[in-house]
Amino acid sequence: MVNNDELHIRLRKNQNTLSVIGLGVIVFGIWSVIKIVLYSALDNDGLLESSLRGNLERWAFWIMMGIFLAADLGLRLHVGLSAMAEGRGRSPRKAYIVLTFLMALVSFALFAAGMVGLWLSDSVEVSIGVSLVSSIVDATSCVLLFEMAVSAILVKRLRKRLGEEEV
Repeated sequence: MVNNDELHIRLRKNQNTLSVIGLGVIVFGIWSVIKIVLYSALDNDGLLESSLRGNLERWAFWIMMGIFLAADLGLRLHVGLSAMAEGRGRSPRKAYIVLTFLMALVSFALFAAGMVGLWLSDSVEVSIGVSLVSSIVDATSCVLLFEMAVSAILVKRLRKRLGEEEV
């Protein structure tokens, strides 16, 4: 039988929020990888290639880019899967909440940098549209991460208040 008192309802609502947002964080991680790969592949101005002089520099750049993308995706997978597990009633380590806040701060910094870049841009080009869309995605990611962290904290508090380890 399902308990429908106010605390249990709030707990289930926040657990559902964690599950949905955890999946969203994973999707945003995949989107980040696709976005950076496409930016690099569609570099029509050749800015990336002209800044890298030799073959060794190109290889080093792509290796470092791959490591960075893999680390970012791995971090987002860890945070997203942890949130989804907590949403299903399991209790993962609290470290993912700290990682979530750090990722939200980075997302906010990227959003702010994108908006400053748009504000200071002199020309009206296609890149402004791309920067605007990218900034909106960064802002959405930031909001999702903050909401996920708040929901995780609320779930932990509600569980403690209800005296339940697993719901």
